[in-house]
Amino acid sequence: MQEKCSCSKEPIGTIPIMRVIDKIDEMFEKDDLQGAKRVLEYWEQEAKALGDTKGLLEILSEQIGLYRKLGEREKGLVAVDEALAILACKGGAESVNDATIYLNCATTMKAFSRADEAIKYYEIAKQRYETSLPKDDYRLAGLYNNYATALCDLHRYEEGRRCYEKAIEVLKNKGGFCEVAVSYVNLAHLVYDEAQSKGEECDDEIEALLDKAYKHLDDASLTHDGNYAFVCSKCAPAFGFFGYFMQKEELENRAKQIYKNNRK
Repeated sequence: MQEKCSCSKEPIGTIPIMRVIDKIDEMFEKDDLQGAKRVLEYWEQEAKALGDTKGLLEILSEQIGLYRKLGEREKGLVAVDEALAILACKGGAESVNDATIYLNCATTMKAFSRADEAIKYYEIAKQRYETSLPKDDYRLAGLYNNYATALCDLHRYEEGRRCYEKAIEVLKNKGGFCEVAVSYVNLAHLVYDEAQSKGEECDDEIEALLDKAYKHLDDASLTHDGNYAFVCSKCAPAFGFFGYFMQKEELENRAKQIYKNNRK
């Protein structure tokens, strides 16, 4: 059940949201997820004490993604519920930023086996993104990638495939985005799931998709920063799932080395 928000109340103060975001970004670069969790939970309580609904919504959005990464289902869904209550009080996706929070909510719901409920929030985000953003904006690729994973969970494979193809088109046209590898490995999972449901073979298509993903991760133009490490760690399990163990180990090692260097 959604918790009532305090949108109508005047705040008695505000939290330094940009400094908080900068701080947790530093922690993400070092893969210090527990540190980021402590910072966010502290400022969540401060925002609530001050009646700073705007700041609270930003904190909740960050928590939603973090709890998803940590696999903390209960806390993640509570944060989703609170964020959705505030957004509803505000009037829905009035801005691209609001749409991004809907997208975060939907993606965490999907991650915790609630894809059927998440779809409507993906669609709210999709409508705002597609009407407000340029067609080549990389944020559209993030939307299409995440929306496609939920569609795949619901066995809506053709729709999911079209979303992945849209994401790939956006990212390839922009250039220099390692996230295109995520699209390819996710598409490989979709191809596998669809083939399994039909009793068909798909080894050649999966091999081609994983080859494309790996080549994109080897792109010399990519900066090997915390985001690159995160993408490597996100793609690695797919290579292991399909039996490409050397590639899996290499990607895991790349991520570990980057995080190790960032902690120095």
